Amino acid sequence: RAIAATYPTGSTFKPITAMAALEEGIITPSSTIYDDGSFELGDRVLRNAEGAVNGLLALPGALTVSSDLFFYELGLRMNARGPVLQRWARRLGVGRRTGIDIPGEFGGLIPDADWRNEGYDDYIECTEKGNVTPGTTAALYKCGGIERPWSAGDNVNLAVGQGDLQATPLQLATAYATIVNGGKVVRPHLGMQIEDGGGRLVEELRTPARRRIEFDDGHRQAIMAGLHGAATASGGTSSDVFAKSPYRNMLYGKTGTAERAPNPDQSWYAAYVDHPTKPIVVVTTIERGGWGAETAAPAARLILNQWFDVRDREFRAGSDQSQ
Repeated sequence: RAIAATYPTGSTFKPITAMAALEEGIITPSSTIYDDGSFELGDRVLRNAEGAVNGLLALPGALTVSSDLFFYELGLRMNARGPVLQRWARRLGVGRRTGIDIPGEFGGLIPDADWRNEGYDDYIECTEKGNVTPGTTAALYKCGGIERPWSAGDNVNLAVGQGDLQATPLQLATAYATIVNGGKVVRPHLGMQIEDGGGRLVEELRTPARRRIEFDDGHRQAIMAGLHGAATASGGTSSDVFAKSPYRNMLYGKTGTAERAPNPDQSWYAAYVDHPTKPIVVVTTIERGGWGAETAAPAARLILNQWFDVRDREFRAGSDQSQ
């Protein structure tokens, strides 16, 4: 599943949306958006999870509390600029193969207008040839599920990691690592070296970075501030999960809850620990796991405890119910 299962990632996608919006000049780190708990899009009204109202927010605060409304607005604004969100997602490593040194990796999907509109044209052509009515169950079975063209709502959904997005856990880990390290897109790998039968080194396997992308370090710092707040500050979406962790002051993290109807929600967590000798990025996802703070964040905590040799092995579910 790390390399060959693709899913919507929920709010763990929000730092990617943030980077795109900052780099494209949609917002600055200090720009504010008022989250009154309600976002109108055509005849639809979208709300935060559990009906939360977060008030006036700049980017770091929006990441800390995981405001859907803030990122809905960014998705809407970026839709008017074309596929800028999609372009930055792919640059950071989502929706494309990471190049890991094992077979079977899937590329995933970053949905955009071209993809959806071409699929819709094919769908309509298929319904005409098959003499079935568009929008019916018969058309779904015969012609697939792209039953409408691209709309602003698709970009709004993508901005919070929902909709047609399909990413692997390893792609998400690569994207977080790219933000953390200032633009170096790593190539994940399992092989480190080759030894002969006697244990002697034959070859060291080097895995240079695939590429480097440029972004403003001030933008990176604003995103990191939000992730640090999400993991440690009062009101942060995973702060109670890591309340007593010895590495807490070095921790950056983001919860995600992906809706996958008719299945129960999928739980996500992405974490980075800025340790001086053992830095690490961890991404966990649990199908049918519920809220991100409920299962994926505690699972990440257990992995980090093992990494840092912390004896605490208790599973502590968090209480935050943010998407």
